[in-house]
Amino acid sequence: MEQRRINFDSEFVSAIVNGRKVTTVRKGIKRYPVGRIVDLTANNQPFARARVDRVVVKRVKELTERDALLDGFESREELIDALKKIYGNVEDEELVTVVHFTVVE
Repeated sequence: MEQRRINFDSEFVSAIVNGRKVTTVRKGIKRYPVGRIVDLTANNQPFARARVDRVVVKRVKELTERDALLDGFESREELIDALKKIYGNVEDEELVTVVHFTVVE
């Protein structure tokens, strides 16, 4: 099913609005059509709208320092820790979807 919104923990809202966080990493394969304008929500309340620029599926072990920086983290290790906090156990071989976006309003 195609996604029409991306929900975030409220702790990430300021990083997104300030442009420090321009990607999100989601566990599993997610379908976000490139070019689609989606609502960005926190606690199911919209706080911005964004255009999906690129969607990349990769394994957890393939996540890079650059992926972490684009996602607003200091390091790959910090990104992996955040994924574990959100999803519980995250294995190296598991697939994740990296969604690149640009806030438009």
